[in-house]
Amino acid sequence: MKCPQCQAEIQTGIKTKPGLVPICSGILICLFGCVLGCCLIPCFIKDCLDVEHFCPSCNAYLGRFKRFL
Repeated sequence: MKCPQCQAEIQTGIKTKPGLVPICSGILICLFGCVLGCCLIPCFIKDCLDVEHFCPSCNAYLGRFKRFL
């Protein structure tokens, strides 16, 4: 794609961060009695994390892909 900031032809860089899905899943796991670290498991599953896209040339923020329940 073309970066809107620096106008360079790029392939976006990505960063993953926990969003709504792993947080809600962790809370539900805790409510069902698994509090010994099991509630952190959704934060390490790639398919549950939100993805932020950025330009590798100028580090401009390009957007976020949010996972939904």
